[in-house]
Amino acid sequence: MNVNRCELSDAPLDLIDRLAGNYFFGSTDFARLWQAIGGKPVFWLVEEAGRVLAILPGVEFGIGIFRRFQSMPDGCYGQVLFDSTVANDRLAVTKLILTRILSEGYMKVFLNDYHNMISKEPRFGIEKCLTHLVDISTPNWQPPDSKLRQQIHKAENEGVTLQSFHAAKHLDQFMNLVKLHERRRATQSNYTRPFFELLAELTNQDSRIRWVGCEVDGKLAESSIFFREGNSIIHWQMFYDETFSHFQPTKFVPFAVAKQAAANGIKYLNLGASPPDAEGAELYKSKWGGTPYSYNCFVYKNLLGRLL
Repeated sequence: MNVNRCELSDAPLDLIDRLAGNYFFGSTDFARLWQAIGGKPVFWLVEEAGRVLAILPGVEFGIGIFRRFQSMPDGCYGQVLFDSTVANDRLAVTKLILTRILSEGYMKVFLNDYHNMISKEPRFGIEKCLTHLVDISTPNWQPPDSKLRQQIHKAENEGVTLQSFHAAKHLDQFMNLVKLHERRRATQSNYTRPFFELLAELTNQDSRIRWVGCEVDGKLAESSIFFREGNSIIHWQMFYDETFSHFQPTKFVPFAVAKQAAANGIKYLNLGASPPDAEGAELYKSKWGGTPYSYNCFVYKNLLGRLL
């Protein structure tokens, strides 16, 4: 078996999307998004006798000795996409991919193993990642926290409704919400207007993206981006204007999207990755009835990567 690195221009795009199925993070469209912020989509192909057995999608950032590889960035866990004929030797196949990736000379490598597909490789360390899964499949599901339910009902009583995102109408206001977020956190967002423009365009083509929001008095009060990944709907990004906190849009939107997703056969609301020691975020997520789900991120850093 050989493991080869392919860029978008020479990758078998139709095959990648077929193997990815309903996993959005494995799709070529998702990989393309990261070009808007300087990423390069890369696909590691395991081939034998002219047949592709497995593919690991990811994104490269940086150039030369400063290159790093992620599958995928910012809490968007990637996975190895296997041909249906590969059954018993999947761990062996992933080990080949890891060995080949290490030979590429990356400064840093981050492999998110949400689906427990990767066997331990001694040159990789392990960082624990945590998310929360809320089972929304039961009839008449409601968050167990009474205060959270009251906040959701308040939004409903105030007439707050869910609206699909339309770039022509909402993008300028959305970017203002991003600026408000940056000001509150005293930090700069990883994402630029070109990234969100590309995502908005893709939203019109791919039903696995759910970009919604709430308006109050004609102004965008909250806007959230959800991704459907397998049997889960993932709350990936949320931006809001605190001026409208009285209307509880940040509580109403995840609930309304979860109810719609459950009606369409989705089993879990995934509340997204939590940064280390984020006790406040963990407390908030527990109010939704979520069960903590821990998975490994395999991390490699060469000498330069450990210094930077």
